[in-house]
Amino acid sequence: MLLHNASLESYPVHFAAMNPHEIQEQLNGRDKAFDWTIYYNYPQVLVFKMMIIGNDAIQGAIALENKEDHVYVHLIESAPHNRSDKVFEFIGEHLLAYACQLSMRFGHDGYVVLQSKSAPRLLHFYTQVIGAKHVGGLRMILNETVARRLIMLYLEQR
Repeated sequence: MLLHNASLESYPVHFAAMNPHEIQEQLNGRDKAFDWTIYYNYPQVLVFKMMIIGNDAIQGAIALENKEDHVYVHLIESAPHNRSDKVFEFIGEHLLAYACQLSMRFGHDGYVVLQSKSAPRLLHFYTQVIGAKHVGGLRMILNETVARRLIMLYLEQR
């Protein structure tokens, strides 16, 4: 459940495939830091948006790929309003929990690999908050134990 910072109310989320048109609509010229459209050139990469149930506003997005024995996260990002104004909390946690859930569905026991975009702030987030193992450089691995915990905490509706 996403936590709304102003009201402290919690909202359940759902995920859906995202198309290139939605990306341009969502960014609306505000954020050009990451080019999500490149992922549509690679048929093996899946792009998902995260929304609050009953609301079409995109809260975050993730581009990932089903590899031989894990899910690889190419890009994970909060919507601009959740980066600057922090309207909702726990965006990254939900997106990574979804990657873990897909890894389970694909038969990879929840294993997820990603490359942190920056250090040390995100490295600290991934290792201390998420529970990922830092394996060198900016690379992180989430194992089955971490995956099950994230899915339980962020995706199982209470």
